[in-house]
Amino acid sequence: PRLAEPLARAGGAMVNVFLLVVTIIMTIMLALASFYFLVYFQSEDDRNVAYGPKVTVVFGLTLTAVTVLMMPLDVANRITDGGFPMETMWEVVFSLHAGMAILVVPFMLFYYEAEDPEARVWRWWTALKYEVVTCVVMITLWIVLWFIWGYAEIPVADYIATINTTATDIPFDCLGVSQFADVNGTLVLTQGGAALCTRVINWGILRLSVTPVIYLMGLCSFLGWWLFVLFVGVGLAALPIDLLIEFNTRPQPIDLQEYAKQKMILNERAQKLLEVASKLGPDAHRSQDRRTRQTYNKFKQAVYFLEKDWEKVKTAYKERGGNPIKTCFAGFLGVLSVGLSVSWIIHVLIYVLIVPPPSLMLNSLFIELDNVFALFGVIAYGLYSFYLLFCLLKGNMKAGLRFFCIPIHPMRVGATLMNSMLFNLWLLQITSFALTQFEVTAFAAYTRFTAAHNIFGFQIEYLAGFNWFFDNNIFIYLLIVICMLTGVYLLAFPSDKRALDDDGD
Repeated sequence: PRLAEPLARAGGAMVNVFLLVVTIIMTIMLALASFYFLVYFQSEDDRNVAYGPKVTVVFGLTLTAVTVLMMPLDVANRITDGGFPMETMWEVVFSLHAGMAILVVPFMLFYYEAEDPEARVWRWWTALKYEVVTCVVMITLWIVLWFIWGYAEIPVADYIATINTTATDIPFDCLGVSQFADVNGTLVLTQGGAALCTRVINWGILRLSVTPVIYLMGLCSFLGWWLFVLFVGVGLAALPIDLLIEFNTRPQPIDLQEYAKQKMILNERAQKLLEVASKLGPDAHRSQDRRTRQTYNKFKQAVYFLEKDWEKVKTAYKERGGNPIKTCFAGFLGVLSVGLSVSWIIHVLIYVLIVPPPSLMLNSLFIELDNVFALFGVIAYGLYSFYLLFCLLKGNMKAGLRFFCIPIHPMRVGATLMNSMLFNLWLLQITSFALTQFEVTAFAAYTRFTAAHNIFGFQIEYLAGFNWFFDNNIFIYLLIVICMLTGVYLLAFPSDKRALDDDGD
């Protein structure tokens, strides 16, 4: 349905005023929600300090949310002929993502973690050194690869038709007729033994040069895909399982004697961790020694669970098990996440990996909801898209909790340091390219004829050097395999073991 008739004219193109107003209002609301998220999660230690990282977090979260909702905007712009220059808008938005992922967020992260309040100049210098190295590597890679493979290899079909002009019943469109017989590789349509027309199909490759901006988007997408399939694959299985475990192991009311006993046990764990911290020293997170860094990652995991267990004990005693409404809501989220994960997996298996797909799956849901009321389709699309982002962050956290290959960056209400926010923000920025490309592929029927489909479905998908991975659905298969293996592993070993409990590190 048309949202509204185009009522204004800008730059010679009709602009849908209703669509423009909704876009502006939604952007403002997303910015306010990002600011509230920062205030809600930030640690007391960061209040009234680290303004640069805070501005970066608010802008980055807003940019990520805007990118997710730009796809429904692109679809609405196509349906209503809304007049938005969507291709230019996509290029601007993803140029900002690239700048955030390569320049801004790493610099802020390096600056924040160079902790030396007595030498601010040294902090700037340390952050600048790391950032220069990052920029040189990425810009060199970008320019060199663009000069060598700055083109897309798009498969095209060349149709050659020969029509029998003496025939009395010639199809109106010889190329469009499907009732052809294959005669030695040539498709022939006959009538009464006479050939009406013949059709030969020659497949070839159209080499199309891409702009440096499009190639940068493709390069960032390719790099982001590896993180996307790993962490989203893990998160699709881990998020529903952990939510249901959290509900089943929710705090139960305890008496004073049990509270004192649990407090003593946690105090003993805290003392052991203090001894480990004194051995590691203040610079363990910067150590180049693999064993030291692994011990540091284990230490962070143990501290995380100690704080989490302490909160559960306090809730069990002081709040008599906690607010039942919150508990029921947590259980609802667990059930909802099961449905979202299962529907995502089924959709990918049926619609993406089977060619041609027997069903449109979620595409039909979004299209039908759009036909009822456009906002319903946006809500459904946003639900499935933002769920992938939650799975991304959950997958990264789960990998850090289990394998200690990377330090964990938990998001805790009122206790999240800015370096954790910045790291998670960087992860969102670098994978936003892959997320959009994945959605263009997964929702091809919903996004057809949009600017996003033109950019990601044709130019980036067929970029030379990267197209083999996309043609053969390598990333999609990896996503499914990782999700399945993670689900089996977590069902067999659902509990996260507290690190440093049984070893001598």
